[in-house]
Amino acid sequence: MADKIKIIAIVGKSGSGKSSIADMLAEEGVPAIQSYTTRPKRGEGDTHHVFLTEEEFDRLDDSIASTKYGKYRYCGRLPESDSKIFSYVIDEVGLAMLRKDDRFEVFSLMVIAPSHERMDRTSKERFERDNDYVYSLKYDGVILNNKSLELLKKETIDLLKKLKEKWNNL
Repeated sequence: MADKIKIIAIVGKSGSGKSSIADMLAEEGVPAIQSYTTRPKRGEGDTHHVFLTEEEFDRLDDSIASTKYGKYRYCGRLPESDSKIFSYVIDEVGLAMLRKDDRFEVFSLMVIAPSHERMDRTSKERFERDNDYVYSLKYDGVILNNKSLELLKKETIDLLKKLKEKWNNL
């Protein structure tokens, strides 16, 4: 088990703060697994994905947790890094796939935010698409993101410290 790649899999509805948590983990030295998708870019600030055509996506030969969300395809690719811990913003289908992959030890983190805050952080279309989704998997941890960014960062760093202890100070 010690040689498995550790992944903090971050799941939650649009606008819940998944990418913010991944960014905070990156600031603490936990690189993010890059997400690849066939969906169009949402704007100049949309930097958490590599955007591909269907043909380019089909040519990826080292992808992990390949899923389809709506009409678009998503997958991840491990970055070239000496790190033993990575974060990955992912949906439940991808999380289930990661859990079945013997190369990884996965800590699943559900991020929950109140609807009124999510509505302010995301588009109406994404909010409505996700609003009625019911999560069906069990999670190793939950972060309720109804606080300031400073408190969210503190909670994220505290979680990382506990995970590093659990994973023998990686």
